[in-house]
Order: sequence, then C-alpha cells, then structure tokens
Amino acid sequence: MNLLEGIKVVDFSKWLPGQYCGMLLGDYGADVIKIEDLAGDATRKFWPEKAPGMSYWHLMLNRNKRGVALNIKKEGGREALAKLLAEADVFLEGFRPGYLARYGLDYETIHKINPRLVYCSITGFGQNCHKPAHDLNVIGLAGLNSLDDVGGACVSEVQVSAIGSGLNALSGIAMALLARERTGEGQWLDVNLYATAMSMQVTGISSLWGCEETGDTPFGRTAHYYNIYRCKDGRFLTVGTIEPKFWQRFCDLIACPELEKRQFDFAHEAELKQLVADKIAQKTQKEWLELIGGAEFCVTPVCTLDEALQSQLTAQEHILQEQECDLGKLRYVGGPVKFSDAQSVISRRAPRLGEHTEEVLRSLGYSKEALSTLRNEGAI
Repeated sequence: MNLLEGIKVVDFSKWLPGQYCGMLLGDYGADVIKIEDLAGDATRKFWPEKAPGMSYWHLMLNRNKRGVALNIKKEGGREALAKLLAEADVFLEGFRPGYLARYGLDYETIHKINPRLVYCSITGFGQNCHKPAHDLNVIGLAGLNSLDDVGGACVSEVQVSAIGSGLNALSGIAMALLARERTGEGQWLDVNLYATAMSMQVTGISSLWGCEETGDTPFGRTAHYYNIYRCKDGRFLTVGTIEPKFWQRFCDLIACPELEKRQFDFAHEAELKQLVADKIAQKTQKEWLELIGGAEFCVTPVCTLDEALQSQLTAQEHILQEQECDLGKLRYVGGPVKFSDAQSVISRRAPRLGEHTEEVLRSLGYSKEALSTLRNEGAI
C-alpha cells in the first residue's frame, strides 16, 4: 500500500529542508515532480559526485522524484509551472520571501487557480525577514550550538534546523491535507528554520523561564550522571543514568559505591564530574564494554558513523536499502516511520537535470511543437 498514492507534489526547493521533505513524501508514495532552473540545484555538484551533476547528496535526497527543468523568468516557463500547480495537491518551495511573487507564483495568485493546493514555503526566518542563512547561522542565532553548557560552540554533523524544518513541513502538509478532506480548501504553510530551532529547545526554554521565577541556577543538559566521558584510548562512553537504579549500577561498574547516595549532590557537581571522569579514563572503551557485557543501564559507547551503520541496531531497523540502476549500485537511508500496512519504497533514482521535462509537460497537453518552441525560447 502506498500511503500517499494519488497525491501530486511539485517540489521547487533547492536546499536540504525542502529536498528532505519531498524525499519523504516520495518514499511514501506521492508523485513528486522536482522543479529546477536550467542550471540545476547547486547541491547536484556537492562533493563527492557519483557522476557529473549527480552528487551523492542529490542521489539520496531527490530519489523517488521526476525531474523537470524550467526557467520561470521566461513566460513559457512560468505558464508551465502554473499548469503543473493547477493539478497539484502540494507545492513545496524554498525561496526567499517575495521571490515567487515577482513571477505571479505566490500563494494568493496560485490559490485562485487551484483552491485545493497546499502551498508550503520554507524560509530561514519567515515571511517578514529577507536575511540569507544556512543551518549553522540559524542555530547560532537561536542559541542552539552552544550545547556543551560551558559556553563552547560546536558544529553538529546533523543540520538540526534544516532537517527539523523538513519534518515540520512534512507534518504541516499532512495536517493541511487532512483539513482539506474536511473543508475542500488548501492553505499556505509558513515553515522557517529559526522557529524550528527555537521550538526544538522547548525543555531548555521552560527550564530557563522556571529558574528566572524561582531564582534557581539553570541545570543545563549535563550532570555527573548524564554526560560523555573520555576513556583511556581516547574514545568515549555516554552515561545517561538518570534513574537512581541505573546510577547505582553505574557506581558499581566504576567501583565507587560511595557515590551512590550523591546522585543529586549538585552542590559538588564539578567535583563529582571529575571523579567520574578520572575513573572512566582508567580503562579503554573496549574494556568498559566488556565489563558491562549484556547489562543495560544506559551506559553505551559513542560510535563512529561507520560503526553505527554496521551495528545490529541498524540492521534490525531495515532502514538501509540498495538499488541497481544505470549509475550502478546506489545505497540509501530509507524512511524512518513504519506502518502496519505500508512501507517506504525507493523505486526511482534521483533525476538527471530535466530528465522528465518532456514526459511531464506532455501529460499537461504540450505538443512536440510547443515543447520545441519552449526549448528555443530558453523556457525549458
């Protein structure tokens, strides 16, 4: 069963948030038509490339999409996109506020053509701010990359606000489609990376506000019983022993029974962190894991990405998929949500630039001659 069979999505996003959202819509059965300008998305040439213009980024994030290349600065290109949107269920775009309005492709104009369309805009800071920004800028402004609680900034391998915005867009689209079933009307969704980054800090913000009222010191994300510790070999263990029973087992592991009653001794937090750090530093990660064996009390290794991909946990999720195509073997990280009567399916590699332009436009009624005219005008 394809959950989204019959849903047509026009994906005119150029960067990660929209590409990720469109990817998931395609994985679960939507007909996703990816629109690019005639030069193609910049992400096509991100290193490394499987083939010219076919980066591994592009192959991962734009699978299950048909590719159409249009120049909306030409009348013919604008008309072709408007015709696509007249038949679509979802429009996904990632331009700065006001850009598409220059070409008559804004929500108000398109809504008149197709009142049932769910029009989803993804920006950096919403419709009233034209600042350019990528994930690193956004999470810095939102206070999200000072995550070590001692004022040090970090760069995450995961583009937090970008992926989060892609997921927010996905959930918003799903809700808007459900609402459309009741009202018959589509609507405009405004998703932005900054709001996403702020909303993801809901627990930290609530703690900060609470401490402002009570006069307490904000606790932060780490404690002696909830932290990352370096082992003798330079590798790390994550210690997430929040429950007292897990803390007690951890104290037994490091042979410090005298610490069992001091789990919540925050008055001596620095001392306790150093005590635990000194203990963990006496053995290698492998030695600690051998001591832990099959016991479970939220003390686990920090794995490399290679180790995580090869782990039993990943294997049991069946999230990694492979596909043979004209480019050879492609590997994918599949959709993360499991349904009792459906699954994500990767059936189509990411398109070459404009690979399905003629196919899609012919379905809209364009003749061979009309397509030739559009090509000669530089509209496709």
